[in-house]
Amino acid sequence: MHKTEVIAGAAVLAFGAALLAGAMRFPFFLDGVPGPGFLPLLISFGVAVSGIVLITGGVRGTIRTENPSWASAAGWRRVGYMLAAMTVAFLLLELLGFLIVTTLFMAAMIYALGERSWRMLATVPVLSAIALYVVFAVWLRVPLPKGIITFID
Repeated sequence: MHKTEVIAGAAVLAFGAALLAGAMRFPFFLDGVPGPGFLPLLISFGVAVSGIVLITGGVRGTIRTENPSWASAAGWRRVGYMLAAMTVAFLLLELLGFLIVTTLFMAAMIYALGERSWRMLATVPVLSAIALYVVFAVWLRVPLPKGIITFID
């Protein structure tokens, strides 16, 4: 038995239970579409299941851990780059709008993670931003900032 994994799993499970308690306060469906409690409920179940998996692995002793090492200077620069990109995206969201900011942010994240293919950097962020817009703005009816793209309803 790995005591550390059991304790960490119990903490994750408790966090998942707290999330579940909070998510239960919101309606799961409203007028036949997912309501404000839909995603928090799914996430809380995922967190709780992760805690159960950690506890089970810790009790069985099937989790193999290695001594973690600190990130290199390049790794810390990458983290700093991602945090800066997230800050810039947050500050420009209302001005430029969801589609533009999400596309640029995802391109920056993909680049920061080491991808240098221009085909990947040009297509994946655009298609992902459009898919996210369709899911949240169209399907879930979440009002997203339009910014300078005024022709989108």
